[in-house]
Amino acid sequence: MRTQTALTALSGGPDLSRSTGPVPRDLASGGWKEYGTCRQTDAELWFAETSRRVHARAASICDDCPVRRPCLAWALVFDEPFGTWGGFGAPERRPLRKRLARGVPLAVVVDDALSRPSGLGSAAGGEIA
Repeated sequence: MRTQTALTALSGGPDLSRSTGPVPRDLASGGWKEYGTCRQTDAELWFAETSRRVHARAASICDDCPVRRPCLAWALVFDEPFGTWGGFGAPERRPLRKRLARGVPLAVVVDDALSRPSGLGSAAGGEIA
């Protein structure tokens, strides 16, 4: 099962902001979602797949979100097919999922993705090797 494989890549402690990454039980509990900046905006913004401008607006809101790291990790671990999670749309998450499939630890994939400027996903030039 794909989720079990991804879950084995998770490491770290209960502090969801740590660079070592979130713990599977913390992701699965979903409690981190209560602190998301997205809760203060229209849900349509996060699932608008029709406009790059709308996606860019959603991603920019994610930039300063206190739970951006577990949000992106959630989308990668549970293979979310839709929406903006942690500032990344589904097409931008595909290369990140490929890295997980190659055995790169989730914490490394998430740290690498979040260390680059927002908006540099697959639409702007490709995959992080």
